Amino acid sequence: MSTQRTIALEVKLDGRRAQSETIGARVGPRALVIATTLPDPGLAFELTSTFTGHRGVPTHVAHLTLGPPGHHPVMRTDDHEHKNLNPNDRVRECVYEHVGVVLEHLKALGYDTVIDVPDDAFEQLERDER
Repeated sequence: MSTQRTIALEVKLDGRRAQSETIGARVGPRALVIATTLPDPGLAFELTSTFTGHRGVPTHVAHLTLGPPGHHPVMRTDDHEHKNLNPNDRVRECVYEHVGVVLEHLKALGYDTVIDVPDDAFEQLERDER
């Protein structure tokens, strides 16, 4: 069973607040999906990150980037030590990993980017930690 939760991030591009939405969803006890969308027609950017892991094996992370228009989709994968990054009981670290990749992409597009991650942004997802 999946549980979708809003993650309250504030994204600023070139000093102005950008319309954005970030959600997280648990897909069973060993997988977490986090997606950030910036729907502005001039940007139309989306990053979806999946975190899959279990004790005894590395946590596998995939980041799929779509947009802006005219750019090819990008898929990046990586493995992390499970004790440092896992979808079961290290949700905060997964969100920070996701936010870091959003920052990388937006800065590479030439935006002066700031993402504010309030401490309570993780509240709902952390309550769901198993």
